[in-house]
Amino acid sequence: MSRWEFMRQLEELLSDISPSEREEALQYYNDYFNDAGKENEQEVIKALGSPEQVAQIVKDGLGDNTGAGEFTENGFMLEKVQAASDEQKGSGAKTQEKTPPKDQKKDPLPGWAIVLLVIGGIFLSPVILGIAGSVIGVIFSIFMAVIGLVIGFGATALALYVTAIALVIVGFGIFLEGPAAAIGMIGAGFICAALGVLFMILTVLLVGKLIPAICQGIGYIFRKIFGKKEAA
Repeated sequence: MSRWEFMRQLEELLSDISPSEREEALQYYNDYFNDAGKENEQEVIKALGSPEQVAQIVKDGLGDNTGAGEFTENGFMLEKVQAASDEQKGSGAKTQEKTPPKDQKKDPLPGWAIVLLVIGGIFLSPVILGIAGSVIGVIFSIFMAVIGLVIGFGATALALYVTAIALVIVGFGIFLEGPAAAIGMIGAGFICAALGVLFMILTVLLVGKLIPAICQGIGYIFRKIFGKKEAA
């Protein structure tokens, strides 16, 4: 069960108490989930029990059975809920020590550090630009080489098809005059047609498989480079 489902069911089960008391109870449990953290939602739900049990405890606390819990200035306090809250906060203390609050601002860099960074950037910029240019040049060369192969294979396949058609037509034309030569030309035409099919398959594979793979690789490299810069 998720936090949303737990709170939805609890709200339905508390529909028969006054709106102010229901709002106060729901606000308390929402704050409790927020304090525990999203990663501890399942542990919180296990500590609280089912929405039916929680709703019954809230109603008992509002009635004569005040031993189960009570409303305080922070909301409806339940003994086992408070114990679970203390345990969750204790287990999360180390994590909070390692992770500074979001609103805590980092100390600004001293002036000498900023000056060193600027000088280092000036001196390293030609090297960085040279490396980046080399990488882009290599990628562009590979891409253009693949495009050249696609064009070359496609043109070869077309030429083989034309040659095959011409050989078959000539072979049939001279069949009566020289059957042996005609058969040889027709056979050569079929061989050219088979080679044309082979080059056409290679062209389709390059267009359908290799070029998309290269484009995805280029996109991956740029995402890694510029993604890191944005993250930094």
